[in-house]
Amino acid sequence: MMKTKIIFLVLILSLVLIPVMSGCETEEVPEDEEGQSITLEFATFWPEGDFQVSDGHQQTWADEIKKRVEEETPHTIDFHWHPAQSLLEMPEIYSGVADGVADIGTTCPSYTPGVFPVTEAFELPGLPNDNALVASMTIQEAYNQSEHVQAEYEDVKVMHFWATGPGDFMTNTRVESAEDLDGLTIRAVGGSIAWAERLGADTVTFGMGDSYENIEQGVVDGLLAPTDTLKGFRLAEVTQYITKSPPAYNMVFMKVMNWDTWNALPEEVQEIIEEVNTQTVEKYGKLRTDHTVAGQEYGVEEHGMEVIELEEDEYQRWLEETEPVLDDYIEKLNEEGLPGEEIMDLAFEIAEDKSEKYGDYDEE
Repeated sequence: MMKTKIIFLVLILSLVLIPVMSGCETEEVPEDEEGQSITLEFATFWPEGDFQVSDGHQQTWADEIKKRVEEETPHTIDFHWHPAQSLLEMPEIYSGVADGVADIGTTCPSYTPGVFPVTEAFELPGLPNDNALVASMTIQEAYNQSEHVQAEYEDVKVMHFWATGPGDFMTNTRVESAEDLDGLTIRAVGGSIAWAERLGADTVTFGMGDSYENIEQGVVDGLLAPTDTLKGFRLAEVTQYITKSPPAYNMVFMKVMNWDTWNALPEEVQEIIEEVNTQTVEKYGKLRTDHTVAGQEYGVEEHGMEVIELEEDEYQRWLEETEPVLDDYIEKLNEEGLPGEEIMDLAFEIAEDKSEKYGDYDEE
Protein backbone atom coordinates (compact mmCIF):
# COMPACT_ATOMS: atom_id res chain seq x y z
CA MET A 1 0.00 0.00 0.00
CA MET A 2 2.83 2.40 0.92
CA LYS A 3 4.56 1.64 -2.38
CA THR A 4 1.40 2.44 -4.28
CA LYS A 5 1.08 5.83 -2.53
CA ILE A 6 4.72 6.73 -3.36
CA ILE A 7 4.23 5.88 -7.05
CA PHE A 8 1.04 7.98 -7.09
CA LEU A 9 2.83 11.00 -5.52
CA VAL A 10 5.72 10.75 -8.01
CA LEU A 11 3.22 10.72 -10.87
CA ILE A 12 1.42 13.83 -9.54
CA LEU A 13 4.69 15.73 -9.06
CA SER A 14 5.81 14.82 -12.57
CA LEU A 15 2.62 16.20 -14.07
CA VAL A 16 3.07 19.45 -12.14
CA LEU A 17 6.79 19.95 -12.83
CA ILE A 18 6.89 19.09 -16.54
CA PRO A 19 4.99 22.19 -17.73
CA VAL A 20 6.83 24.41 -15.24
CA MET A 21 10.23 23.24 -16.44
CA SER A 22 9.12 23.45 -20.03
CA GLY A 23 7.97 27.05 -19.55
CA CYS A 24 11.30 28.09 -18.08
CA GLU A 25 13.14 26.79 -21.11
CA THR A 26 11.06 28.74 -23.66
CA GLU A 27 10.36 32.10 -22.01
CA GLU A 28 13.78 33.03 -20.60
CA VAL A 29 12.62 36.43 -19.34
CA PRO A 30 15.55 38.25 -17.67
CA GLU A 31 14.78 38.64 -13.98
CA ASP A 32 16.60 42.00 -13.75
CA GLU A 33 14.89 43.70 -16.70
CA GLU A 34 12.99 46.74 -15.43
CA GLY A 35 11.11 49.25 -17.53
CA GLN A 36 12.68 52.66 -18.03
CA SER A 37 10.75 55.89 -18.42
CA ILE A 38 12.63 57.83 -21.11
CA THR A 39 12.11 61.51 -21.99
CA LEU A 40 14.09 63.11 -24.82
CA GLU A 41 14.56 66.85 -25.46
CA PHE A 42 13.82 67.58 -29.16
CA ALA A 43 14.96 70.89 -30.74
CA THR A 44 13.90 72.17 -34.16
CA PHE A 45 13.67 75.47 -36.02
CA TRP A 46 10.23 74.77 -37.52
CA PRO A 47 7.33 76.53 -35.79
CA GLU A 48 4.95 74.36 -33.80
CA GLY A 49 2.09 74.82 -36.26
CA ASP A 50 4.10 73.83 -39.34
CA PHE A 51 3.26 70.43 -40.82
CA GLN A 52 6.87 69.34 -40.43
CA VAL A 53 6.46 69.37 -36.63
CA SER A 54 2.83 68.29 -36.22
CA ASP A 55 2.48 65.80 -39.08
CA GLY A 56 6.13 64.89 -39.46
CA HIS A 57 8.17 64.90 -36.26
CA GLN A 58 5.28 64.17 -33.93
CA GLN A 59 2.71 62.05 -35.73
CA THR A 60 4.81 60.20 -38.30
CA TRP A 61 7.98 59.64 -36.29
CA ALA A 62 7.65 60.15 -32.51
CA ASP A 63 4.14 58.73 -32.09
CA GLU A 64 5.11 55.58 -33.95
CA ILE A 65 8.18 55.11 -31.75
CA LYS A 66 6.17 55.74 -28.57
CA LYS A 67 3.49 53.26 -29.61
CA ARG A 68 5.91 50.49 -30.51
CA VAL A 69 8.12 50.96 -27.44
CA GLU A 70 5.07 50.70 -25.19
CA GLU A 71 3.70 47.65 -27.00
CA GLU A 72 6.94 45.73 -27.54
CA THR A 73 9.13 46.55 -24.53
CA PRO A 74 8.74 47.14 -20.77
CA HIS A 75 9.84 50.77 -21.35
CA THR A 76 8.09 54.04 -22.18
CA ILE A 77 9.45 56.94 -24.22
CA ASP A 78 8.31 60.52 -24.60
CA PHE A 79 9.54 63.68 -26.32
CA HIS A 80 9.73 67.21 -24.93
CA TRP A 81 9.35 69.56 -27.90
CA HIS A 82 11.32 72.79 -28.45
CA PRO A 83 10.04 74.21 -31.77
CA ALA A 84 10.76 77.60 -33.40
CA GLN A 85 14.35 77.82 -32.09
CA SER A 86 13.09 77.98 -28.49
CA LEU A 87 16.00 75.89 -27.19
CA LEU A 88 18.67 76.36 -29.85
CA GLU A 89 19.05 78.83 -32.72
CA MET A 90 19.14 77.34 -36.20
CA PRO A 91 22.93 77.39 -36.67
CA GLU A 92 23.37 75.92 -33.17
CA ILE A 93 21.06 72.92 -33.41
CA TYR A 94 23.57 70.46 -34.85
CA SER A 95 26.39 71.37 -32.46
CA GLY A 96 23.89 71.65 -29.61
CA VAL A 97 22.85 68.03 -30.13
CA ALA A 98 26.47 66.91 -30.44
CA ASP A 99 27.25 68.68 -27.14
CA GLY A 100 24.16 67.35 -25.34
CA VAL A 101 22.18 70.58 -24.99
CA ALA A 102 19.38 68.71 -26.77
CA ASP A 103 18.99 64.96 -27.14
CA ILE A 104 17.59 65.19 -30.67
CA GLY A 105 17.51 67.96 -33.25
CA THR A 106 16.38 68.62 -36.79
CA THR A 107 18.15 71.17 -38.95
CA CYS A 108 19.91 71.46 -42.29
CA PRO A 109 23.55 71.63 -43.35
CA SER A 110 23.00 74.94 -45.18
CA TYR A 111 22.58 76.76 -41.87
CA THR A 112 26.26 76.11 -41.11
CA PRO A 113 28.01 76.86 -44.44
CA GLY A 114 31.28 75.06 -45.08
CA VAL A 115 30.82 72.47 -42.34
CA PHE A 116 29.28 69.82 -44.61
CA PRO A 117 31.00 70.29 -48.00
CA VAL A 118 30.18 66.82 -49.35
CA THR A 119 26.52 67.04 -48.40
CA GLU A 120 26.37 70.31 -50.36
CA ALA A 121 26.52 68.22 -53.54
CA PHE A 122 22.93 67.17 -52.93
CA GLU A 123 21.76 70.78 -52.62
CA LEU A 124 23.27 71.96 -55.88
CA PRO A 125 21.20 73.21 -58.83
CA GLY A 126 20.69 70.91 -61.78
CA LEU A 127 20.13 67.59 -60.00
CA PRO A 128 17.00 65.82 -61.32
CA ASN A 129 15.07 66.23 -58.07
CA ASP A 130 11.55 66.14 -59.48
CA ASN A 131 9.94 66.40 -56.05
CA ALA A 132 10.71 66.18 -52.35
CA LEU A 133 10.30 62.40 -52.35
CA VAL A 134 13.04 61.99 -54.97
CA ALA A 135 15.32 64.42 -53.13
CA SER A 136 14.72 62.69 -49.78
CA MET A 137 15.41 59.20 -51.07
CA THR A 138 18.51 60.51 -52.87
CA ILE A 139 20.25 62.04 -49.85
CA GLN A 140 19.45 59.07 -47.62
CA GLU A 141 20.86 56.63 -50.17
CA ALA A 142 23.95 58.82 -50.53
CA TYR A 143 24.52 58.65 -46.78
CA ASN A 144 24.03 54.87 -46.87
CA GLN A 145 26.57 54.46 -49.68
CA SER A 146 29.22 57.15 -49.28
CA GLU A 147 31.90 57.13 -46.62
CA HIS A 148 32.56 60.78 -47.51
CA VAL A 149 29.02 61.77 -46.53
CA GLN A 150 29.11 59.58 -43.43
CA ALA A 151 32.37 61.16 -42.25
CA GLU A 152 30.67 64.55 -41.93
CA TYR A 153 28.30 63.27 -39.22
CA GLU A 154 30.56 61.20 -36.97
CA ASP A 155 29.93 63.37 -33.90
CA VAL A 156 26.20 62.56 -33.81
CA LYS A 157 23.99 59.53 -34.27
CA VAL A 158 22.14 60.09 -37.54
CA MET A 159 18.47 59.17 -37.41
CA HIS A 160 17.71 59.88 -41.06
CA PHE A 161 17.78 62.49 -43.83
CA TRP A 162 15.15 64.01 -46.08
CA ALA A 163 14.96 67.04 -48.38
CA THR A 164 12.71 69.76 -49.76
CA GLY A 165 12.85 69.05 -53.46
CA PRO A 166 12.36 71.94 -55.92
CA GLY A 167 11.94 75.54 -54.84
CA ASP A 168 10.55 78.57 -56.66
CA PHE A 169 11.03 82.33 -56.58
CA MET A 170 8.34 83.94 -54.43
CA THR A 171 8.46 87.70 -54.80
CA ASN A 172 6.55 90.98 -54.81
CA THR A 173 7.79 91.79 -58.30
CA ARG A 174 6.81 89.90 -61.46
CA VAL A 175 9.72 87.67 -62.49
CA GLU A 176 9.43 86.28 -66.02
CA SER A 177 13.10 86.43 -67.04
CA ALA A 178 16.58 86.66 -65.58
CA GLU A 179 16.53 90.39 -66.31
CA ASP A 180 13.59 90.76 -63.91
CA LEU A 181 15.80 89.42 -61.10
CA ASP A 182 18.45 92.06 -61.72
CA GLY A 183 18.56 94.36 -58.72
CA LEU A 184 16.25 92.22 -56.56
CA THR A 185 17.49 91.03 -53.17
CA ILE A 186 16.53 87.39 -52.72
CA ARG A 187 16.84 85.15 -49.69
CA ALA A 188 18.70 82.02 -50.83
CA VAL A 189 20.66 79.26 -49.12
CA GLY A 190 23.14 76.51 -49.95
CA GLY A 191 23.89 75.63 -53.54
CA SER A 192 21.15 77.88 -54.87
CA ILE A 193 23.01 81.06 -53.85
CA ALA A 194 25.57 80.99 -56.67
CA TRP A 195 22.89 80.06 -59.20
CA ALA A 196 20.53 82.89 -58.18
CA GLU A 197 23.44 85.33 -58.42
CA ARG A 198 24.30 84.08 -61.91
CA LEU A 199 20.73 84.91 -62.90
CA GLY A 200 21.29 88.47 -61.66
CA ALA A 201 19.83 88.52 -58.15
CA ASP A 202 21.57 89.86 -55.08
CA THR A 203 21.35 87.27 -52.32
CA VAL A 204 21.28 87.19 -48.54
CA THR A 205 21.06 84.18 -46.26
CA PHE A 206 19.05 83.81 -43.08
CA GLY A 207 16.83 81.18 -41.53
CA MET A 208 13.37 80.53 -42.91
CA GLY A 209 11.86 81.68 -39.62
CA ASP A 210 13.15 85.21 -40.30
CA SER A 211 11.76 85.41 -43.86
CA TYR A 212 8.34 86.83 -43.03
CA GLU A 213 9.68 89.83 -41.15
CA ASN A 214 12.44 90.55 -43.68
CA ILE A 215 10.03 90.48 -46.62
CA GLU A 216 7.38 92.50 -44.78
CA GLN A 217 9.92 95.19 -43.87
CA GLY A 218 11.38 95.31 -47.38
CA VAL A 219 14.81 94.01 -46.38
CA VAL A 220 14.47 91.48 -49.21
CA ASP A 221 12.25 91.42 -52.29
CA GLY A 222 11.45 87.74 -51.98
CA LEU A 223 13.00 84.34 -51.58
CA LEU A 224 13.86 81.09 -53.33
CA ALA A 225 12.20 78.24 -51.44
CA PRO A 226 9.62 75.43 -51.66
CA THR A 227 6.00 76.56 -51.74
CA ASP A 228 4.99 74.72 -48.55
CA THR A 229 6.46 77.77 -46.77
CA LEU A 230 3.60 79.89 -48.11
CA LYS A 231 1.37 78.31 -45.49
CA GLY A 232 3.77 76.84 -42.92
CA PHE A 233 5.68 80.13 -42.48
CA ARG A 234 2.75 82.34 -43.62
CA LEU A 235 4.76 83.76 -46.52
CA ALA A 236 1.67 83.97 -48.72
CA GLU A 237 0.73 86.96 -46.60
CA VAL A 238 3.79 88.94 -47.73
CA THR A 239 4.46 87.78 -51.33
CA GLN A 240 2.45 88.13 -54.55
CA TYR A 241 4.09 86.02 -57.26
CA ILE A 242 5.37 82.44 -57.64
CA THR A 243 7.79 81.98 -60.53
CA LYS A 244 8.21 78.29 -61.28
CA SER A 245 11.90 77.44 -61.43
CA PRO A 246 13.93 74.64 -63.02
CA PRO A 247 15.22 72.02 -60.49
CA ALA A 248 17.85 74.33 -59.08
CA TYR A 249 16.93 74.49 -55.41
CA ASN A 250 17.05 71.78 -52.77
CA MET A 251 17.70 71.77 -49.05
CA VAL A 252 18.79 68.69 -47.16
CA PHE A 253 17.45 68.13 -43.65
CA MET A 254 18.74 65.81 -40.95
CA LYS A 255 17.44 64.38 -37.71
CA VAL A 256 20.30 63.60 -35.33
CA MET A 257 20.72 62.36 -31.77
CA ASN A 258 23.41 62.90 -29.17
CA TRP A 259 25.71 59.85 -28.97
CA ASP A 260 25.54 59.57 -25.16
CA THR A 261 21.76 59.67 -25.32
CA TRP A 262 21.72 56.99 -28.00
CA ASN A 263 24.14 54.71 -26.18
CA ALA A 264 22.11 54.97 -22.96
CA LEU A 265 18.93 53.69 -24.63
CA PRO A 266 17.97 50.03 -24.11
CA GLU A 267 18.93 47.89 -27.10
CA GLU A 268 15.33 47.00 -27.92
CA VAL A 269 14.41 50.69 -28.00
CA GLN A 270 17.34 51.39 -30.33
CA GLU A 271 16.12 48.67 -32.68
CA ILE A 272 12.63 50.14 -32.83
CA ILE A 273 13.97 53.64 -33.52
CA GLU A 274 16.20 52.35 -36.32
CA GLU A 275 13.26 50.56 -37.94
CA VAL A 276 11.08 53.68 -37.73
CA ASN A 277 13.93 55.82 -39.09
CA THR A 278 14.17 53.62 -42.20
CA GLN A 279 10.44 53.91 -42.86
CA THR A 280 10.33 57.65 -42.20
CA VAL A 281 12.51 58.80 -45.12
CA GLU A 282 9.88 57.92 -47.73
CA LYS A 283 7.04 59.13 -45.50
CA TYR A 284 8.70 62.52 -44.99
CA GLY A 285 9.44 62.78 -48.71
CA LYS A 286 5.79 62.19 -49.57
CA LEU A 287 4.64 64.54 -46.82
CA ARG A 288 6.82 67.37 -48.09
CA THR A 289 5.76 66.76 -51.69
CA ASP A 290 2.08 66.86 -50.71
CA HIS A 291 2.51 70.06 -48.71
CA THR A 292 4.55 71.73 -51.46
CA VAL A 293 1.61 71.25 -53.82
CA ALA A 294 -0.88 72.26 -51.13
CA GLY A 295 1.17 75.34 -50.19
CA GLN A 296 1.00 76.71 -53.73
CA GLU A 297 -2.74 76.05 -53.86
CA TYR A 298 -3.12 77.86 -50.55
CA GLY A 299 -1.20 80.89 -51.80
CA VAL A 300 -3.32 81.12 -54.95
CA GLU A 301 -6.73 80.34 -53.47
CA GLU A 302 -6.47 82.07 -50.09
CA HIS A 303 -4.20 85.03 -50.91
CA GLY A 304 -4.60 85.56 -54.64
CA MET A 305 -0.99 84.83 -55.58
CA GLU A 306 -0.16 84.56 -59.27
CA VAL A 307 1.80 81.61 -60.66
CA ILE A 308 4.23 82.47 -63.48
CA GLU A 309 5.53 79.77 -65.83
CA LEU A 310 8.75 80.57 -67.71
CA GLU A 311 8.79 80.43 -71.50
CA GLU A 312 10.64 77.33 -72.70
CA ASP A 313 13.71 79.20 -73.99
CA GLU A 314 13.95 81.16 -70.74
CA TYR A 315 13.55 77.94 -68.72
CA GLN A 316 16.48 76.36 -70.61
CA ARG A 317 18.51 79.53 -70.16
CA TRP A 318 18.03 79.31 -66.37
CA LEU A 319 18.88 75.62 -66.40
CA GLU A 320 22.11 76.20 -68.33
CA GLU A 321 23.31 78.53 -65.58
CA THR A 322 23.53 75.53 -63.25
CA GLU A 323 26.50 74.05 -65.11
CA PRO A 324 29.16 76.61 -64.03
CA VAL A 325 27.96 76.22 -60.43
CA LEU A 326 28.57 72.46 -60.58
CA ASP A 327 32.01 72.96 -62.14
CA ASP A 328 33.01 75.41 -59.41
CA TYR A 329 31.82 73.00 -56.73
CA ILE A 330 33.90 70.11 -58.13
CA GLU A 331 36.97 72.33 -58.24
CA LYS A 332 36.37 73.48 -54.67
CA LEU A 333 36.15 69.90 -53.37
CA ASN A 334 39.30 68.90 -55.25
CA GLU A 335 41.16 71.80 -53.63
CA GLU A 336 40.05 70.48 -50.22
CA GLY A 337 41.49 67.05 -51.01
CA LEU A 338 38.11 65.43 -51.70
CA PRO A 339 37.19 63.56 -54.91
CA GLY A 340 34.90 66.21 -56.40
CA GLU A 341 34.15 64.45 -59.67
CA GLU A 342 33.40 61.16 -57.90
CA ILE A 343 31.04 62.79 -55.42
CA MET A 344 29.21 64.76 -58.12
CA ASP A 345 28.87 61.65 -60.29
CA LEU A 346 27.41 59.74 -57.32
CA ALA A 347 24.91 62.55 -56.67
CA PHE A 348 23.64 62.45 -60.26
CA GLU A 349 23.64 58.66 -60.39
CA ILE A 350 21.48 58.30 -57.29
CA ALA A 351 19.22 61.25 -58.15
CA GLU A 352 18.54 59.87 -61.64
CA ASP A 353 17.73 56.45 -60.21
CA LYS A 354 15.36 57.84 -57.57
CA SER A 355 13.80 60.20 -60.09
CA GLU A 356 12.97 57.27 -62.32
CA LYS A 357 11.33 55.44 -59.38
CA TYR A 358 9.55 58.31 -57.63
CA GLY A 359 9.51 61.22 -60.06
CA ASP A 360 5.84 60.98 -60.91
CA TYR A 361 4.60 60.77 -57.30
CA ASP A 362 3.15 64.29 -57.27
CA GLU A 363 1.37 63.60 -60.56
CA GLU A 364 -0.48 60.52 -59.29
